[in-house]
Amino acid sequence: MPEALSTARVPAGTAAEPPGQQRWDIRLVPAAALGWLAAWAAPLFPAAALLTSAVAAVSVAVAALLLGRRKRFDTPTRRGHHHGVAAVALALAGLGLIAGTAAAHIHARDSSPLRQMAGQEQNVSLHFQVTEASRVLAPGASGSRVLVHGTALAVTCDGSCGDSSIRSWTLTGRILVFAPAQGWAELTPGATVLATVSIAEAAPQDMLVAIAFARGPPEATEPPNGVLDAAAAGIRSGLRESANRTLGQDEAGLLRGIVLGDTAGMDAILTEDFRLSGLSHLTAVSGTNCAIVVGAVLWPLRRTRFRAASRTMIAAFALAAFVVLVGPQPSVLRAAAMGAITLLALATGRARQAVPALAATVLILLSLDPALARDLGFALSVAATAGIVLVAGSWAERLRARGWPEALAVGASVCAAAGLCTAPLLVLIVARVSLISLPANMLVMPIVAIVTVLGLASALVTPFVPWLGEFLLRLVDWPLRWMVWIAERAARTPGAVVPWPEGLAGALGLVVVIVASGLLLRRRQFRWLAAAACVGIVVSGLSVRVLAPSWPPTGWALVACDVGQGDALVVSLGNGRALVVDAGPDPVLVDACLRRLGVHDVPMVLLSHLHADHVDGLIGILRGRAVGAIATSPDAPPPDAAAQIRRVAHEAGVPVVSLEPGEIRVVNNARIEVLGPVTRYVGTRSDPNNSSVVARISVGEVSILATGDIEFEAQSDLLRRGTDLTADVLKVAHHGSGYQDPAFISAIQARIALISVGAGNDYGHPDEVLVDRLRGAGMAVRRTDEDGDIAIVDTPGPGLTTVGRGDPIKVRAGPAPALPNVDRPHGQRGTALSRGPPHARASRPRPALWRVHGSDRRSGLQPACRRSVNRPGRPRG
Repeated sequence: MPEALSTARVPAGTAAEPPGQQRWDIRLVPAAALGWLAAWAAPLFPAAALLTSAVAAVSVAVAALLLGRRKRFDTPTRRGHHHGVAAVALALAGLGLIAGTAAAHIHARDSSPLRQMAGQEQNVSLHFQVTEASRVLAPGASGSRVLVHGTALAVTCDGSCGDSSIRSWTLTGRILVFAPAQGWAELTPGATVLATVSIAEAAPQDMLVAIAFARGPPEATEPPNGVLDAAAAGIRSGLRESANRTLGQDEAGLLRGIVLGDTAGMDAILTEDFRLSGLSHLTAVSGTNCAIVVGAVLWPLRRTRFRAASRTMIAAFALAAFVVLVGPQPSVLRAAAMGAITLLALATGRARQAVPALAATVLILLSLDPALARDLGFALSVAATAGIVLVAGSWAERLRARGWPEALAVGASVCAAAGLCTAPLLVLIVARVSLISLPANMLVMPIVAIVTVLGLASALVTPFVPWLGEFLLRLVDWPLRWMVWIAERAARTPGAVVPWPEGLAGALGLVVVIVASGLLLRRRQFRWLAAAACVGIVVSGLSVRVLAPSWPPTGWALVACDVGQGDALVVSLGNGRALVVDAGPDPVLVDACLRRLGVHDVPMVLLSHLHADHVDGLIGILRGRAVGAIATSPDAPPPDAAAQIRRVAHEAGVPVVSLEPGEIRVVNNARIEVLGPVTRYVGTRSDPNNSSVVARISVGEVSILATGDIEFEAQSDLLRRGTDLTADVLKVAHHGSGYQDPAFISAIQARIALISVGAGNDYGHPDEVLVDRLRGAGMAVRRTDEDGDIAIVDTPGPGLTTVGRGDPIKVRAGPAPALPNVDRPHGQRGTALSRGPPHARASRPRPALWRVHGSDRRSGLQPACRRSVNRPGRPRG
């Protein structure tokens, strides 16, 4: 197997062309680069301008070729001139090809009837075909929504469709559907769906005819019609059921991700661990999966009499079968195309053929779908393939020459080449660089091959011999556990990820660093110096992060976690134990905060109320920690969210308890006094907000008043009842909203006011008048949008001090999925999470540099649309 994999994945070291002596054929590279640039810029221009550009480019290319044929090129200089003319002609031809196909796509998009219906708050019956597996968006305790890619087939209106009197239209073009998970999460590629939706206009750069929003399950679905599609769907379903029955939850979800590219079974925390450790590419069908399939087929054929061309045809057939099994989704087809490039190099015996093949593949794929030019996944795939083709082979040969074993040399070279070539692109969306990615990939790469081969074998034999399929799954149980363990440990390693400047400047800076390092390391005299510098940096970094960590501060009593636009408070009980108040909107963010604090035991999670920005991160608290109970108010609205909380708690084996006003609970060394809600609120500005649990929590000499999101009505009721509200620290209600009673603030007499709010949010939080009022009441105001995580430290002498961790989460005004205004909770607008500078103002949505699909689960990386509002049934704030 290692020999076959090295041949399929690192073709540069073939016998026909020893490494270091290849002369790369780059004539198609300028054409691919210019075509990519044209496809990226195409959404900014009308179809007529693109068509004119295409005709002009092709005309100039033809003229250049005709002019070149009339001249004689009988000297080396003239022949070089001829090659230059040919390269320019090819580049112009590539530009014309992409501009012409982009013009056709944009014309079809702009002329679609769905564009006329956008923004009219009209429900229509949409008939479409699913093109990719449904993708879960930010799963949380209050429910999940999914994103479904599809091709529109027809639309029917109750009355007139937009400005036209025609009620039914036959359609074509790509759409995105945002929908609740129920009835939509199980859809498979090739299925046709009929659903009632509302239509919104998509951002131009996404090249979509429209974005659709479904409020309920689809009205009708039909499975894929083809025999092969139906058989593949049955095999996939059988593998899911068998894996869920045989393996643990994490292992079953990971197996589905590796074999089928289906990450729906992986929870958010495990997905984040794989991302931080640089292993997220393993959970999507990529060139790695295709290479393993090809290697598994070629390995038993390596000593047979089959010629190279015959072996290539067999491998191509296996690759096609793998595509059918996984599902012919666009991302899978792209991965297969990249795998076909290595097949070409294998068939010809010359790696130099892979470069023009890669350039041609880019041109073909961009002509079929110009929107790929802005797809980060496509860019990463091309960069990784180019790195493997160009440098991995020579690196592997050099390592083998130094005595490295074959498999280790190939694995290290492939991982290093792919990682270095994709790192600058990753910096564009995450301002950090993973230092743990290479060792983590080397530790799991042999296991990935075993899991992929045995997992596919189990999927194929389970329909016929179930016991054999189950036996094969049990063989991969421990390899899967190893991968989960590596991902978890790598993600938690101090210094595994280091910050880096974000954006284009950061990407270019990283390219300069990588190139300069490569040039220096080619000189022997610099290698020992570089090794010593690396050792020094690692030792000093570990000394700072492990021996003298800057976070959390010694003696912390309370931490307000920065979870973006949401709430999560952690009250220290000592020795890795803590009481947690609210869970924030994202399980990844609250889990990361608890990891940084070293919390592994949570006797109680207190949920003030059941809005998504307070409860959707609950899974992040429950995973990997001992949780004693989940506490909330009795009959907390809304009922569907309460039912979801009970379901999640039951699955985790954690009891749900109710807190009554006037009740006092002692949890370890913490005293919880429940002060509200004092009545059942109906008809107020926000009944769920005013129904928040209000509690004074005391640990030692420090007391905090946790107020949830209560507004003027609930605050006034507490004052009228004469409730003692005094506390040392105030968690300001509703993220600093202006709906606050000044008398309520004065009655607390706190020394410190904590505002948990997302930087750059578009709610207007916190209200500047309220901030001035808090300061006027003698409170020191600290905000998570400016300071990140905020710790309250009980120091001897002066009393309480605050320490900010920095690096706050930024909440962007766009891009975010839009919903019709009828579904918008009063006064609310949608938000999306990303890393960014502190206290940034919300800005108008801008065209995204890259579209990100699948690997990056952050809600800030969702396709853009013109209007930004909240999801129905999950009000924020």
